[in-house]
Amino acid sequence: MRKFFLPLRLPGITGISSTVFILLIIGYGCWIYFSPIPIISFKNGQISKGTFSYLRFVFYSEPAKKDFSNDQIYKDCQQNIAIAHIADELGLKEDHYYYQFLRLARQARIQKAAVCWLKHTIGPNFEIQQAFDRFKIESDPKQATEIIQSCIKRDVHKFRIDCPEVVVGKFKNKALKLSMIKPLLSQKEWYQFLSFLPAPMADAYKNYLRRFMYYIIHKKIIEIYSPIQKELSDIDHYHVAKRYISVKYGMSHDGIYPTQRLTLDFPKTVLFNHFFAIKHRFLSVESVDVQYTVFEDMDTAKSVYERIKEGENIIQMAKKYAINNHFIKTAYPKKLYGYGVNGMPSHPEQRAIIDNFLLNAAQNNQLNPYPHQLDKGVLVACLSNLKKENIKLNYPEYQFEVKRDLTLKTLKTKLPIDIEDMIESLLFRFFKENI
Repeated sequence: MRKFFLPLRLPGITGISSTVFILLIIGYGCWIYFSPIPIISFKNGQISKGTFSYLRFVFYSEPAKKDFSNDQIYKDCQQNIAIAHIADELGLKEDHYYYQFLRLARQARIQKAAVCWLKHTIGPNFEIQQAFDRFKIESDPKQATEIIQSCIKRDVHKFRIDCPEVVVGKFKNKALKLSMIKPLLSQKEWYQFLSFLPAPMADAYKNYLRRFMYYIIHKKIIEIYSPIQKELSDIDHYHVAKRYISVKYGMSHDGIYPTQRLTLDFPKTVLFNHFFAIKHRFLSVESVDVQYTVFEDMDTAKSVYERIKEGENIIQMAKKYAINNHFIKTAYPKKLYGYGVNGMPSHPEQRAIIDNFLLNAAQNNQLNPYPHQLDKGVLVACLSNLKKENIKLNYPEYQFEVKRDLTLKTLKTKLPIDIEDMIESLLFRFFKENI
């Protein structure tokens, strides 16, 4: 008997390749379709449409402030991202305190977002109780503290909560449990909270209850704008980086962020020449003629400051714009003596705030100092007939101050250049059409 077999046909290499190619095309199309729409792209990163909208709402929509254009927001993002990359190169993420500052930056962003939402929905001058009422959060700090205190047990080295679920109030007509607030606290905050006596615990509880409300509001904001969580974490990183860089480049004093200013090496001849350029700063002020007045706001002060530099009389400006008659009289020339001169106190703490500002300007040979914000009003001053003590200065006694001054001056010039270079290297693109 003759047997017949149907031939088994295996797909050829061409067929397999075509199938794989089609699947790749479909997969790539799906990835493009479902991936976040970019508004800003740069090397190894982007800011998507949802995140950009979130940024604009949280940081650029204060009801009392002017509206910011998309281009302004883009430029701010460029600068912040560039600063973060510079900070990373200088070892920010290896810093021992980095994650602590990152957590604080995240908390600050969430609080700012929530407060912004409350200002828009309730009003710029909203009361915090109005916010609690709107989100149906009911909890009496004193009663909650009594309940929590009754559940605290002391271990050998720390305190703990003995009750499985401590109810401290109501949230949307359901039980508000301490376990719902605890995740918002750091481990250090939690154990410190449990160790408090009733009065400080009640105060701390108020703050943590408010933090809980901010997180609830923030969830609502996230639902509205749909930002990418990774990009929000990057934004927190940018804010930490700005603080880090402000110290590294000498714009803030050491200790604001636990790191040290960048060190620069200069040839001895450069330092010696800089000493001669700034040695007048080391000579004490004997006397200086001063004229000053105080204006209501910084805009007026800046305008008057520019007009005085162009030759207008400060007395006439004071008569028109000074906040009161006293600051019209101070616009007339008066001799101001330096520390310890002509019977004057030798320590700044014993001199008036305005005297200290004027003497500091005179010390630095600033005859037209920039307007200075006071507790009430803005100070504008003119100095003349400056006299300093006439003594010989020896460079070795001032070499530390000279190097510090030159370092700060160099870093101040260096930072904008470093930022511009980093912006150029990151290859930014702005997709306005996607907004």
